[in-house]
Amino acid sequence: MGKTRAYRIFTTFLLSYLLILLLPVSGLTFVVYHAFVNKLEEETVQGNLNTLDKVRYAMDEQLKRLEDTTYQMMLEDNRLSLFRVSGDHGYKAWGIVNELKRIQKMNPFLHEIWLYYRGEASVYTSSSIYALPMLADQIYQFDDWREEELSRDLNSLSERVIKPPASDRIGGERYMRVIVPVLPYRNQPYASVVYLMKETAIRQLLSNLIPTGGSTWILDPENRPIAGVGTISETEAEKVSSITASAVAPGSRKVTVGGEEHYVFSIRSKQSGWTYVTLIPVRLVMGRLAQAQTLFLYGGAAVLVLGALFVFLGMRWNYRPIRQLQRETEHILTPEGPALNELETVRYAITSLATRNRLLDERVKSHAAAAKKQLIFSLVKGEFGSEEELRLHADEIGLPVPGSRFRAAILHLASAGGDNDREIGVETLEALLQSHLPGYAAEHMETGKYILILMTDGLGDEEVRQAVLAFRESSHAVWSGSATIGLGQECGLTGLPRSYLEANTAIEYRFIQGLNRIIDFGVIPTDLSVTPYPSAELEHLDQSIRAGQSAKVEASLSAMLKYVRGSQPPLLVVRSLCLEIIRTVNRAWDELGLQEQSSSVFPDVFALERLDTLDDFEGLIRSVCSDLCGAFRSAQGVEAPLRTLDLMLEYIGEHYRSCDFSVQGMARHFGMAVPNLSQYFKDQTGETLLDYTTRLRMEKVKELLVSQDLPLKTIAEQVGYHNVSSFIRRFKQLTGVTPGEYRLQMKI
Repeated sequence: MGKTRAYRIFTTFLLSYLLILLLPVSGLTFVVYHAFVNKLEEETVQGNLNTLDKVRYAMDEQLKRLEDTTYQMMLEDNRLSLFRVSGDHGYKAWGIVNELKRIQKMNPFLHEIWLYYRGEASVYTSSSIYALPMLADQIYQFDDWREEELSRDLNSLSERVIKPPASDRIGGERYMRVIVPVLPYRNQPYASVVYLMKETAIRQLLSNLIPTGGSTWILDPENRPIAGVGTISETEAEKVSSITASAVAPGSRKVTVGGEEHYVFSIRSKQSGWTYVTLIPVRLVMGRLAQAQTLFLYGGAAVLVLGALFVFLGMRWNYRPIRQLQRETEHILTPEGPALNELETVRYAITSLATRNRLLDERVKSHAAAAKKQLIFSLVKGEFGSEEELRLHADEIGLPVPGSRFRAAILHLASAGGDNDREIGVETLEALLQSHLPGYAAEHMETGKYILILMTDGLGDEEVRQAVLAFRESSHAVWSGSATIGLGQECGLTGLPRSYLEANTAIEYRFIQGLNRIIDFGVIPTDLSVTPYPSAELEHLDQSIRAGQSAKVEASLSAMLKYVRGSQPPLLVVRSLCLEIIRTVNRAWDELGLQEQSSSVFPDVFALERLDTLDDFEGLIRSVCSDLCGAFRSAQGVEAPLRTLDLMLEYIGEHYRSCDFSVQGMARHFGMAVPNLSQYFKDQTGETLLDYTTRLRMEKVKELLVSQDLPLKTIAEQVGYHNVSSFIRRFKQLTGVTPGEYRLQMKI
């Protein structure tokens, strides 16, 4: 029964999703089929008109360039004037022909330029100078432009004339001729310019701009064909002219040419008066539209089928985990009552999981106090090296630490001994504390004491003191006995252990200053300036550890022990010194990659708190010294120092010629961090590791260049260079010459 219900739900959802898919696909098909197809036809028409306009613009540009060229010839001070007035016929002919040749080269669209000064017997061209009869009969022979017509046009035309392309019997080419009279400042022209353009150049221009499949023609103002390309033959061009002549306005329509229906598009140029006509077979245009329609129908059907398939597969894929969840739920959480379908089973599983999660959350909350106490103890012990590490750990347990400035404090609650004493919990104390300033509280290991971590960012000393005073009064109101607070000094994250020791020292002064008050370590009358703090010995200890010199380490520790014995500083100073020694050792070991090798365990801040005598301190110092020396001996395997300059120089001498030699590998060998190794080597030798190894390599290179006739690539590999180019460049930087030049110099 449950399975039947499950498949009925699956089928219902599947049909609903298929219906949701069918509606937009069908609507989109209807809209596109009836609207987009019309739009596509309009775009096709407009696209052809735009293409035709590009042809018009290109030809107008060419004609405008002819006008600009003619205009330059009209100027009184043009370069032709210099040669025209010359009395030397040879100089005149040479200069005019060269100038025309220069002008013709500036316009590759032109085949040739003629210049004829009216009344003269010769015609100057961009290739040579010819007598008028010779030019008309021997150089070119046009059927529509014999000698008589040519002479008449050159001597009598007063405005521009464009002759349609005609065949030259001599050259076999067809040329379009543009005759332009030259008139500078009077109405009578004094010369005529003829521009010859090959019909093939015009056809090439049309072919570059017009897509294949149709025909394009250029007609002059009298609707005579100038040039054309495409499927319509030249014999049918006259029909194109008649069609264009009968056109009412620019645009497109359908005509029949050569027994086939065409779309005809026409544009007239305002500049030249030419008409540009494109004819495209209707079958091509409508064929594309039909293809688009067919492709869209097939595409819509494919989308529908694939969509249905994806919906089905998606349903099956999404359905499988639900079925699996149902089976697992029924196996683990057997529902009571009648059988449930998938959705009901999922709902039952979610409800069960939510209930379990709530119970688990309550259990976690019951352990939150322990996690918070552990965090506070870790802060006091100085186990967090950075604020990022602290916040990451605090966020995991839901304990935000927004600040970066802290103060440690210790609250001491003493019972009054009466019947009105009430227990006060950490939660109550923390709530009272946070009502005055940010902070957290945890029970101390000693009964009646509480550790407080105060966050004091942006607060002055007096503001902190007033907030702590208000907290003490609130605590005293809840606690019937005395409430005394020892307050350490402000510090950063890593200074919290010392601040805790200061707070512990301050709370011990309650026997002197009394109860129910705040005892600030900063105002305790402790003279710490009698003997200077052994900062130099701590620095020397740090350097000795990094250098691996166990004898100097023991000497530094002994010097600090002597300082304590001889100076008899306050107990706080002794505890702080011990804390600094432990932190210096741990920091150096971490940076050098060493691990603790001794079974003895260094004390944390709570153990230092119980450091009551100088004998305890001496025992701790001896333990530290023993641990360090044992670590060095274990890491080195001998009694000799772990890291010495001699050992490092020996290592470099053995490995510097290897291509695999690196500072990182050397650091790993000596168990040191790279910066520490580099700094130690420079302190000991006065030069960097890179400079030292490079100097050794270059000395070896010089020896090999002089003593052996080896290729440079071989020498580079023998001194640790993979790349011979890098080797040559480095050698030249240091010596001023290349290795090859050095070899030649030394052999001379």
